[in-house]
Amino acid sequence: MFYFLTAHPVALLAIVCLAEVLSMVSFAAWPLFLVDLQPLWGLSNFSTGWVSGAYFIGYVLATPVLVGLTDRIDAKYIYIFASFLAIIGALCFALFASDFWSAALSWALVGAGLAGTYMPGLQILNARLEAESRIKLLPYYTSAFGVGTGLSFFLMGWIYTYTSWQNAFLLAAIFSLIAAFLVTLTIRPAPPAQTENSARRHPLDFRPAFKNKAALGYIFAYGAHNFELFAYRGWLFAYLIFAAGTYQISINAASLSTLISIFAIIGMSASIIGASFCLRYPRARTISRFGALSALTAILFGLSGFIDFYLILVLALLFNITIMLDSASLTAGTVSAANEHDRGALLAVHTIIGFGGAALGAPTIGFVLDIAGGETDITAWSIALMTIGLGSALVWLILRRR
Repeated sequence: MFYFLTAHPVALLAIVCLAEVLSMVSFAAWPLFLVDLQPLWGLSNFSTGWVSGAYFIGYVLATPVLVGLTDRIDAKYIYIFASFLAIIGALCFALFASDFWSAALSWALVGAGLAGTYMPGLQILNARLEAESRIKLLPYYTSAFGVGTGLSFFLMGWIYTYTSWQNAFLLAAIFSLIAAFLVTLTIRPAPPAQTENSARRHPLDFRPAFKNKAALGYIFAYGAHNFELFAYRGWLFAYLIFAAGTYQISINAASLSTLISIFAIIGMSASIIGASFCLRYPRARTISRFGALSALTAILFGLSGFIDFYLILVLALLFNITIMLDSASLTAGTVSAANEHDRGALLAVHTIIGFGGAALGAPTIGFVLDIAGGETDITAWSIALMTIGLGSALVWLILRRR
C-alpha cells in the first residue's frame, strides 16, 4: 500500500480530489449525447430531461445507505463499492441502452455510484483532518466537483466529435476503475469514531438533521441551488448547438464542449471565491445575495438568445459564475452546523434534498421547452433558461432572513 502518499493533509486532499475528478468522467456523457440519442430513440424533451434526472434519482435513492453509513463504516470502503456501481452502470449504458427505460436505469446506476463517492469522499477527509484543516480544505474538495465536470465535458466533447457514444461510456467505466484503485492503494483506513449517541442511533435515522435548525436552511437552499445548477448543465450543450445553428455560426461540438469545460473550471474558482466571502461576512446573508444576483443573471441569459450568439456565450459564462458562488459555501454551512457523531446523517439529508432538487431540474426545463414551443423555438428556449433561475430565487428567499 502507498499510504505515505496521503500523510500530509494537502496530499490527502489532492488524492481524494483526483479520485473524485476521475470518477466523474461519465458526468457529461448524457448531456452531450442526448443531442443525437433524443431523435434516434424518439424521446420528447420531457423524457430526455427525465433521463438526465434519473442520474440524480439514483443518487438520491442510494444516499441514505451509502452516505448515512459513513457514521458507522469507514467511508473509504463505501467509496470503493460505489465506484463499482458506477462502472456497472456505465457498462450497461454502453452495451444495452436503446430506449428511455434502458438509458434511464443505466444512468441512474451511474448516479448511485456518484452518491457513494462524492459525499463519502468528503467523509474520508472529515475522518482524517483536524478541525482547523477541515475548515480550510473542504471548500477545495467541493469545488473539485467543478473540475470533474469540466474534464468530463472536455473528454466527452472530443469523443462526441470523433467516435461513438458507446465508447464514451466505456471510457467512463475505465476512469471509475482507476479512481477505485487510487483510493484503495493510497487512503489509510480510519474507522469513524463511535459515541454513545451514534452507537444507539440507527444508521438510517436522519432525525438529527431535521432537529438542527441551523443546518436546515443550508440544506433546503442546497436543493434549490442544485435544481438550477444541474438544469443548466443538463441542457447547456443542446442549447448552444441550437443557438449556433440559429445564428449560422460554424463551430463544432468539440469546441463547444471545451468552452463548457472552461466554464466549469472558472465556476470552481467562483465557488472558492464565494466561500472566502462567506468566511469574512455572515454566511447565510452572503449566500442569499449570491442567489439574488444569479436569478437576475438567468433573466439576462434567457433574453440574450434574441440578440447575438457571442452575447449568449458571455451570459452563459456569467450565469455559470453566479450559480457557483454559493456552491461550496452551502455544503460548508451544513458541515459547520453538524456535530461529529451525526455528521453523516446531516450530510445524507443534505444530499437527498440537494440532489432531489437536481433530479427535478432537467425534466422541468424539458417540460417548459415542450409546452413553450419545442427545442427549435428561440422563445421556448428563452422561457426555459429563465426558469432555471427559479433555483437561485429560492436560495435568496430561504436564507435572506437568517
